Amino acid sequence: MQARVGGAGALLAAAVAVVSISASLPAVSPATAASGDYKLATQSLPDGRTVVARWNPCQTITYRVNAALTGSTTSQRNAAIRDVQGAFSRVSAATGVTFRYVGTTTQIPLNSSVNRWHTRQNSAEIVVAWVGQTRSSTRTNLLGRSGSGYAAGTGGYAFKYWKSGSDPWRGASGRGFVVLDAAQNGKFRAGFGSGPTRGALLLHEIGHSLGLLHVGATSQLMYPTVLSRSTTGFASGDLAGLRRLGSSAGCVTTPGWVWSDLS
Repeated sequence: MQARVGGAGALLAAAVAVVSISASLPAVSPATAASGDYKLATQSLPDGRTVVARWNPCQTITYRVNAALTGSTTSQRNAAIRDVQGAFSRVSAATGVTFRYVGTTTQIPLNSSVNRWHTRQNSAEIVVAWVGQTRSSTRTNLLGRSGSGYAAGTGGYAFKYWKSGSDPWRGASGRGFVVLDAAQNGKFRAGFGSGPTRGALLLHEIGHSLGLLHVGATSQLMYPTVLSRSTTGFASGDLAGLRRLGSSAGCVTTPGWVWSDLS
């Protein structure tokens, strides 16, 4: 079984100097930092420098989950939430970053004619939501298409750059999202393990929200399609990329007037 997942494109909101990944396949990516089997999203600062799009790995990153469309019973919805928590636990082990679950939400990340998704996301740094594209109340315009249908999922981030006095320009990501097509729930077995699991899909899209891009190596979880394969999670290239985004790369001191800390 194969399931297409969301990729990376760049949109600039110049008024607030924010870049977000929100497009689907085929991937149209910003410049990348690449080594072997991983690729990192990068952004250009106003002084011409190109930097890796990183979160501050020294902060606690909060997340909420909208699992309303993952099943008709409380048990099914709770199982989906546990998979999200398990995915963030695995990402934390790979990056050294602390993630904290702060509860459920009814929010669905989307761009409106008035503002972008990240300007309304004030209850957690990252929102994970299952969406239903056939109803206006559960639809998002962040989930791109894959062939004749929608991608199984998309992950993205918002990035801001700033300058204080004579200091050089700096930048950091501060909000993220993961949206998953509820119509494709049946393609992914609950939990983690080999093959196309819900856990693998979540790991892939959370990887995008942190700054990982698609790679061409089928051995890596960041390959654009979740394959029927033996891997049970992040592979060596995925892990190498996550280390470059994590605590071993150092803190990114971000002023509160750039990104409010929601932890």
